[in-house]
Amino acid sequence: METPFDFTIVRTYLHVSPEGADDPSFQMEAAQLLESAALEAALRESGNAVQALSHALPASFIGTSLCKLSLIQLWFAVQYDRFIDLSLEHLIYQVEIHGDHAHLGYKIKALHTEPIPAGDPEQFLADKWSAYFAGTVTPAVEAVAKGAGLKAEAIWQQFGGQLTILKNFAKQLVPREPMLHKLEQYSRVLSERLEPELFHVRRNPFRHIPRYVENPLNPEEKWMLQSSCCMYDRRENGSKCYTCPRMTPAEREERSKQLLAAAAVAP
Repeated sequence: METPFDFTIVRTYLHVSPEGADDPSFQMEAAQLLESAALEAALRESGNAVQALSHALPASFIGTSLCKLSLIQLWFAVQYDRFIDLSLEHLIYQVEIHGDHAHLGYKIKALHTEPIPAGDPEQFLADKWSAYFAGTVTPAVEAVAKGAGLKAEAIWQQFGGQLTILKNFAKQLVPREPMLHKLEQYSRVLSERLEPELFHVRRNPFRHIPRYVENPLNPEEKWMLQSSCCMYDRRENGSKCYTCPRMTPAEREERSKQLLAAAAVAP
């Protein structure tokens, strides 16, 4: 599908594009994530791809993939002044295995965008995102969580960290002040102007105050803690991420020693 938009960054880092994955090991209509039997297959196949011990890890990954759809809408709004429709009926959910890891993402079947009016872009985005979460993301998050036997909050709590990651990444990628200002402006629509009721939770999940820990390999650098556990330890030979907020100080100290030891013997 030829488009006037550059999906290179979105495809590389968020795994969503009109081209889709090169060699998906599993795919299905994204709208089927709302159907229990099809969702079970998606959780099973996605879990197999990441050596999961249960449905918890694939549910976490599918949940963050849904978050990334709204972040792509944010990115398009900043870069092109257009709102991209990423409703599930326009998408194919895909899993692609790359050696020891897998990418979960979407192929865009039909690309629909509309211009963001210059008069009041924030109100336009607030209205669009309110409808998008109410009709698309919230039902999907709740279905995925239920299918994995999780509370929906376990997925929602990861959204704030994902937004912060995008903003930090953008500062390195496009250090142009007008775009960064617009990104901050539109990000606040997600975090401040969407009511918690849209997510069926008490607090807007995009509201997040990042916390940091020292990078043991470079004391002058900080690593951001995730806003919630991604459940990466729920896989074969799995362990918590160094930036997991559930990791205790003692666990992080031990992991720090392991990272330093590995760096010392690296060629």
